[in-house]
Amino acid sequence: MEIETFIDTLNPEQQQAAFDLLWQRLAAETRALNSPVWHGDVLAYRSANPTNVPNMSVAEAKIAVKRMVDERRSSQ
Repeated sequence: MEIETFIDTLNPEQQQAAFDLLWQRLAAETRALNSPVWHGDVLAYRSANPTNVPNMSVAEAKIAVKRMVDERRSSQ
């Protein structure tokens, strides 16, 4: 079975659990992964074009991301 087909058989809660598990495993093996080229492009752009918007704390960023995800889910 193709991975995409398998993922399609999972309900949203199972997909979230699979995502969390994959993320944990990938994070544990950071040396085994190479960042995609576009990461460097984004970093170079941000370095060349700094923003004057204040930085968020990690806690504030988590809240903001959760809010955006909740809004997307409620609009579907």
